[in-house]
Amino acid sequence: MQFPIIPQNLSITAMRSSGYRDSAYALAELIDNAIQAGQESGGTTQIEVLCVEETPPDARRRRISRIAVYDNAIGMDPTTLRKALQFGNGSRLDPKNQKGIGKFGMGLPNSSISQCKRVDVWSWQDGNVYHSHLDIDAITSGAMDQVPVPTPDTIPSEWLHLIADRVKPHGTLVVWSNIDRLLWKQSSTLLRNTEFIAGRVYRRFISKKAARIRLAAYEHLDGKYTSTYESAVRPNDPLFLMTGTNAPAPYDQLPAFEPFGEPIELTVGYNGQEHPVIIRASITKKAARQEGGNRPIGRYAKKNQGISVVRADRELELNRSFENSYDPRERWWGIEVQFDPSLDEVFGVSNNKQAATGFYRMDFEEDAAAESMSEGDYRDMLKADRDPRLPMYRISLEIDKLLEAIRGRISKMREGERVAKQKQTDANKAEANATEAVNRRRDRIGDTGRSDKAEMEQPSATRTDALAHEIVNDGVEPEAAKQIAVDYVSKKIKFRIRHAEVSGQAVFDTSTVGGIIHITLNTRHPVHQKLFQALREDDTGGHAYIREVLSLIAAWARLEDEAPSEKIRSAIEDTRLQWGRMAMDFFESEDD
Repeated sequence: MQFPIIPQNLSITAMRSSGYRDSAYALAELIDNAIQAGQESGGTTQIEVLCVEETPPDARRRRISRIAVYDNAIGMDPTTLRKALQFGNGSRLDPKNQKGIGKFGMGLPNSSISQCKRVDVWSWQDGNVYHSHLDIDAITSGAMDQVPVPTPDTIPSEWLHLIADRVKPHGTLVVWSNIDRLLWKQSSTLLRNTEFIAGRVYRRFISKKAARIRLAAYEHLDGKYTSTYESAVRPNDPLFLMTGTNAPAPYDQLPAFEPFGEPIELTVGYNGQEHPVIIRASITKKAARQEGGNRPIGRYAKKNQGISVVRADRELELNRSFENSYDPRERWWGIEVQFDPSLDEVFGVSNNKQAATGFYRMDFEEDAAAESMSEGDYRDMLKADRDPRLPMYRISLEIDKLLEAIRGRISKMREGERVAKQKQTDANKAEANATEAVNRRRDRIGDTGRSDKAEMEQPSATRTDALAHEIVNDGVEPEAAKQIAVDYVSKKIKFRIRHAEVSGQAVFDTSTVGGIIHITLNTRHPVHQKLFQALREDDTGGHAYIREVLSLIAAWARLEDEAPSEKIRSAIEDTRLQWGRMAMDFFESEDD
């Protein structure tokens, strides 16, 4: 009796569950091979993903029965073809050859058996066609334990008829049949998802015309093939800086975002060598942002939310570990991190090239404390161990700093839009109610507030200019800011409520400008997300309970304003800060 370390029937079953997110990502592996081969030959690589649908005898609706991926790249000789169907073999295992998007020698067999039970490959050079295949049932039964020796053959007429490209003397055709694991059964659904994913993963190759990808589906009935779907993959740029993309109009031809600063070029040391890492960032243009999250561009941006991790011009993943998952404004920025295959260990590139497991938000100080070590000792340990996390800490820190600046800009942009609308929002109503309350107090006890003194002593023009300056700082255009300031001063509104980051742990901050009490709701405090974020995303004025909370905060702000001395005012302010720190514990996120 034999006892193999890994029984063949069990190993092939395990390999079928190889971790592809969906069928579109599995198809991307075959596109990888085509693009890599095309890079070696130069020019534009033509790739076609073809689906054939048939109606099974026991079903009413047609389903995908076969899928083919064709390319006009350099093709393979018989030895290379046989290696390509082996798991963990291929022409790019040698680090010297790992300069393109290939690496592990797992793509063709791994992706194929994750979706079907049989894969056939025809490849040709100088017009000489060779064929080999893998069959899961034969492997499981033990009838197939070697990749069949490629044999001379011809390209099947079925696929020659469906391929739109003029077939050259070199190329490859991969065909999936006995399909049993497709996520989507209809060609249109599979190809639409493939277009979105492939457009993003290969956007650079498509944009510079190094690759052209055609998607097509056909119904096979009574020996005839009827076209049911046809599309060319356009770039899907998560930075929204490219033109000619598949974004909703008009942003398919116009960039929806603009660059945020210059690219950050880092030199990362690893294994005794220096390696480049480039970080690019973008931020929404005002026109796109003003359309809002529920418009087509907002919904599209949400689907591309995250940090695009790009290896050798191919996207590995959209990483979401850096984002504030609770904040819908996160869709309005884009960041791309580009690196070469020499840093695969640092980024933790998976064998199916769908993830960079070593790339995530990291905090050096927190991790050192978790190891009960000083930061210096922790760094020395990482250096001694040649730990790939050491360079990643630096990359993570740069992204954190970049995001802080981007989020500040987006926050001001949104605040500017909110203020400039001058709609009757909950904040406006709370300002008016609080103003009436202060007026009643002033009638009863007199002008006792610090803001009252400025209101009475400063000319209206001075007060208006000071207030307009503050509103401009919130991201409002100067002309609109002036109009808003005039409105506040002429109507004698006593309070202005705004959203912005506040240093420290206060729930809110107060100040006086031009005789008006400014209340700044701290967007960094968890109370803001629980109570006040809705005010920023919904300007309909329908949150009565929040208006009451704002009135309560306005009462505190007036308490500080009426403090009879600086000493008492400082004591009240200190109490507010302590209260904010206490509230941090009561409103702590479940994820923390």
